[in-house]
Amino acid sequence: MAEGETIRVLIVDDIVDTREQLEKLLFFEKDIEVVGKASSGREAIAMAGQLHPNVILMDINMPDMDGIAATEAIMNKDPAIQVIIMSVQGETDYLRRAMLAGAREFLTKPISADDLYKSIRHVHKLAATRPKTINLAESTGGNTPQRAAELGQIIAVFSPKGGVGTSVVAANLAIAIRQLTSKKVALVDANAIFGDLAVILNLRSDKTIIDLAQRTDELDEELLDDVLATHTSQIKVLLAPPDPQRGELVNAEHVRAILEALRRSFDFVIVDTPASFQDRSLASLDLATRIVTLITLEMHCIRDLTLFLEVADLLGYPQEKTMLVLNKATNRTGIKAEDIEKSLQRKVSHQIGDAGHDVTFWINQGVPLIISKPNHQFSRDILSLARDLTAATRATGAKGNPGKGLPEKAGKAAEKPAQGGFFRFFKR
Repeated sequence: MAEGETIRVLIVDDIVDTREQLEKLLFFEKDIEVVGKASSGREAIAMAGQLHPNVILMDINMPDMDGIAATEAIMNKDPAIQVIIMSVQGETDYLRRAMLAGAREFLTKPISADDLYKSIRHVHKLAATRPKTINLAESTGGNTPQRAAELGQIIAVFSPKGGVGTSVVAANLAIAIRQLTSKKVALVDANAIFGDLAVILNLRSDKTIIDLAQRTDELDEELLDDVLATHTSQIKVLLAPPDPQRGELVNAEHVRAILEALRRSFDFVIVDTPASFQDRSLASLDLATRIVTLITLEMHCIRDLTLFLEVADLLGYPQEKTMLVLNKATNRTGIKAEDIEKSLQRKVSHQIGDAGHDVTFWINQGVPLIISKPNHQFSRDILSLARDLTAATRATGAKGNPGKGLPEKAGKAAEKPAQGGFFRFFKR
């Protein structure tokens, strides 16, 4: 926001006392001005057209036209207006409907003054990025080789089974790549419902993947820089929402658009991918340059891996795109890496030593093991994996396209959209 600029706010609520209370809360904020108050959805639509506010505080439950319908009508006429929905009910359905209508934030009544101020300033700041919007088709230059060579590498860390350490490996791998290359590295918590990266990296931020999912038509470097948190290792991190309800609002198309934008701005994008065959996971896997597929020496993990490899074949992924990495490697389970290779007819590219106690201890300290114990076997194994993943990029001296270093088929598979989830491959 330019210095001296005032945020023009329209308050919409059918209860007089609520309108008056909100106006009083905003009265002493020098950069916020209440330009009008409406008592109904229809009145809000008319006043929005007359007053051109920057931000509308919109109640959701009103008699003649509810706030969601009013928001949709206002956004259709003037998408530059930012709407904050207010409601005494915080159910997921209300939140989802509000965001689909075009609202930028959702506040549950009673609203604290601090939350109100932060929300108004935040949505207004996001709106300021609109003039710098990048057209996705133009930014890829029609997928010309010259433009494609400028795209960063997307590395998805994935396992078909939960609890095998994808978040820990993704976090440490992102830092390792930054240490090895000094290039721009982004780390994405694509597990929008139960993300762990904020805890693993000891990061706190009010802005999460939701802030980008709401603005996928406006993704540019300034907006990304505003939303992504900066870790002490100098990697940028896109965190998951703090509650599952908000995370459910992130869909596959959001993930796809966000990753497309990130690979235009970063040399490496590491994605912590949820253990699922649903569309949100497949969006990351489809776009990935390489899929670091973690396995552990457990029969049910190997069974799930077999199923995933079948899905990968159906998706058209070449074998080179999927890298098998044994995590928590130990000789005390009765199964060896060689047994997995023989069973799957696939090579295990890397093994990461079992460091359960040390990993847990340093997570509790808020410091990734690769920083706290760089000479630990776990850290050395992560660095070895990072060297392998970055070798092709260092050799070419360029970012590379989604299939760089792979057969042509890999690049095409990475660009293919995921539709319908895992079950799209099978007819019951």
